[in-house]
Amino acid sequence: MSNEKKILIDSLYINSGGGKEILDLIVNYVYKNNLENFFLFLLDSRYDVPIHSNKKIDFVKISPSEKGRKDFYKQNKNFKSYFCLSNVPPPVFIDTPCGIYFHNDLFLNPFKSNLGFTTSIKNWIKKRYIISKINKTYEWSVQTELMKKKLNNIYGIENKKIHVYPIFDSNKIISTKTNNSFIYVCNSSKHKNHKRLMDAFIKAANKIHGKLHLKLTLSDNEFKKSEYNRTNIPDNLLIQNIGIVSKEKLSNLYLESKFLIFPSLNESLGLPLIEALNRGCFIIATDK
Repeated sequence: MSNEKKILIDSLYINSGGGKEILDLIVNYVYKNNLENFFLFLLDSRYDVPIHSNKKIDFVKISPSEKGRKDFYKQNKNFKSYFCLSNVPPPVFIDTPCGIYFHNDLFLNPFKSNLGFTTSIKNWIKKRYIISKINKTYEWSVQTELMKKKLNNIYGIENKKIHVYPIFDSNKIISTKTNNSFIYVCNSSKHKNHKRLMDAFIKAANKIHGKLHLKLTLSDNEFKKSEYNRTNIPDNLLIQNIGIVSKEKLSNLYLESKFLIFPSLNESLGLPLIEALNRGCFIIATDK
């Protein structure tokens, strides 16, 4: 099928975290509904296509850079429409229907993210770049009404151009839970609030007689360098790092855990909140 009849899903820069979960859901939906002839995926070279759909969906992988992205757009024109999944509008002006899915709160208020000066500067530059590529004809999608309000206030995008379309796995599964079992689905970024969480668990463990069990999904290397490797951990507190896991394994972890704890301060939606809720977890999260 020619490009004129296809939709380009531009997901460059997406390879981990919540963005990857959203992309996985879209790829799986296209695969399961036999829609592969209607889409071309522009993928980040670091992204692993779900095995079952690897040979079926139509995709191109390139290294993550705006230069490579711009070259792709110049060499592959005339798509029916464009959908940019990774927050950033097209690198060149598009005069056909174009939508941007914005889901990274860090590109709204870079200096309020507690990520350190260097990372904040990088995110500020990305914010300025995104603003430079905004066009009044583009449509925007976000996950929450709060994100819609922020996008309007900070980026100056008209409310009528911003649509709330949360993307998540809505399947509900109920199971028997283990008491005092907590899971935090996260990476090692500073805004994930690991130090405060560890301080709180140590304080709680010192006040109660029962056992507390906290499971994490950090990489082995991240865990070794993290706040969770301390010498003053009470005997009744078990910190278990499961590592980076598959979607199926993560679903089982939710089913085993009684609580999802989510102290992160900078999230557009927080997909683990919905996934854990759909698997019967109680939610403990910041209201900021």
